[in-house]
Amino acid sequence: MTSKFTLSTLSLFLLFPSFLSAAPANTVVATVNTGVTPGGIAITPDGRYAYIANNNNYGLQNINPSGSTVNSDSVTVIDLSNNTVLTTIYDPSFMQPYTVTINPAGTRAYITNSTGSTISIINIATNTIIGTITGFDGPSGMAITSDGNTGYVNNYGGPILGSGNGHTVNVVNNLNTTPTIGATINVGLAPAALAINHDDSKVYVIDYSYGMPDDGSITIINTATNTATLDVVTGLFGPFNITLSPDGKYAFVTNFGSNNFTPFGTTVSKIDLSTNTIVNTFSLGIQPAGSAITPDSRYALTSNYNTLYMNTTYFTGLTAGQGTVNIIDITNNAVLPITIDVGQSPNEIAITPNGAFAYVTNYTSNTVSVIALQTFQISAQGCRTRNVYLRGTDYINRITVSATGYALPVSYSVYRDEDLIDLIGTIPASQATVFYDHNTNPNSTYTYYVIGTNAYGTTSAPIAVTVNQNC
Repeated sequence: MTSKFTLSTLSLFLLFPSFLSAAPANTVVATVNTGVTPGGIAITPDGRYAYIANNNNYGLQNINPSGSTVNSDSVTVIDLSNNTVLTTIYDPSFMQPYTVTINPAGTRAYITNSTGSTISIINIATNTIIGTITGFDGPSGMAITSDGNTGYVNNYGGPILGSGNGHTVNVVNNLNTTPTIGATINVGLAPAALAINHDDSKVYVIDYSYGMPDDGSITIINTATNTATLDVVTGLFGPFNITLSPDGKYAFVTNFGSNNFTPFGTTVSKIDLSTNTIVNTFSLGIQPAGSAITPDSRYALTSNYNTLYMNTTYFTGLTAGQGTVNIIDITNNAVLPITIDVGQSPNEIAITPNGAFAYVTNYTSNTVSVIALQTFQISAQGCRTRNVYLRGTDYINRITVSATGYALPVSYSVYRDEDLIDLIGTIPASQATVFYDHNTNPNSTYTYYVIGTNAYGTTSAPIAVTVNQNC
């Protein structure tokens, strides 16, 4: 008996144009070359560009496009529409640029110069340096209020106190006009990173301390008074990065471990911001470093730096292993059973505003890995119906498909086999979500496999649908 797959009661069969770059969710779909040892990354609010701070940890020099010799301290700008380098910015103000923070208006990018005392300001419209802010000591992070006018900068320690000896956060006022240094707030030892909450009322600062087990902590700054409460959360291990979920419920802190890479950390702490307590600890790879959370607060991504010394007595033979990214299901408190291979020494992660892609800086590989993210979940049900005609009966398998999430499918592909070889058809989601397979055997059980594909070419895992009963 033959089968015919049709769409709607008119039995229309419409093929949707195939995607040139279709790829399964949670896989690397592109790799982009950057400058030397890329670290911090930020994406503009409109999702058009990514700015990457090339730390140039080796102190190398380079010939810029004008032909002059410059330090390789730079910022790479990636055009996210095609994942190509738009430009590379060189400037004498850069001193091992470490992080990038973009203001909410998307007009300025602030670059912390980790071995100096300044922050460089980039005009995003022209990709030129329009000024510097002075008065820090090894700045290693910045958080900006929602109006874009006030910044908080953590001083890890640099030319004044020495690396790792800082213990302050500076307030920067008037970012929208002429920036000026305001209050200096005492925090814990070696503040490594910070984040501001959704209503601008609190700044969370992770204090690296000595990078030993349980001696890391979180200081919380009250932005109304610019006063700090130390050790609100304790028990962290060489905390490297802090990310707050968009829904304001949780913070995720990566426990990197010692700066000497021994002992090294392997966990991420989930902190309930309503109680300021660690509610879950997730075991991941070696040296969890960067983290980012999807816009729907459903998943947290974490990079595993995985770079160790061969000789831990003399700290020689630093060797980068396979860099990876893990994904944590925040609601179910579970690490997804997948590990995504990226470049060597993956550092920071940034997610596009639409949640479709994650960008990971690979410090040793001098690249950025682009990961297509799972933005939707599909479900499907099947049952058997029939049309009775004068000369016979048409037994029909009906498959109903739905999707939740964002960046939803624009098409669905239906297969008759688990190996995804026998394709019945690929149908636009705009046409229908009910599919009909005609002329089937009423005494047989059928299993179909459905895949959704969104506008970015990201595909879902196949959903199995068994048809063995009447509608």
